[in-house]
Amino acid sequence: MTPTDHDPDTAQARMFRDLLHEEITALTSRIETARGHTDRGGPEDRELGARLRGQLAEAHQLMARLTARYPELRGTSRPAGQ
Repeated sequence: MTPTDHDPDTAQARMFRDLLHEEITALTSRIETARGHTDRGGPEDRELGARLRGQLAEAHQLMARLTARYPELRGTSRPAGQ
């Protein structure tokens, strides 16, 4: 075990990283769905797509800041099913 295995800050960062991964996945899916609606929809659908892309960019920025602060989180992910 490494010292960071018991560090509460790193453990919390790991949890936040996992939540961000889930949020990025959900936003990406919603953007793909919104893209299909944009072809048929009006300005509201385009605005929704733009808002979702903004949220996705923000989530990626948060992830970058998190891994800059906790480099040991880079390239790691939680095991499947957790």
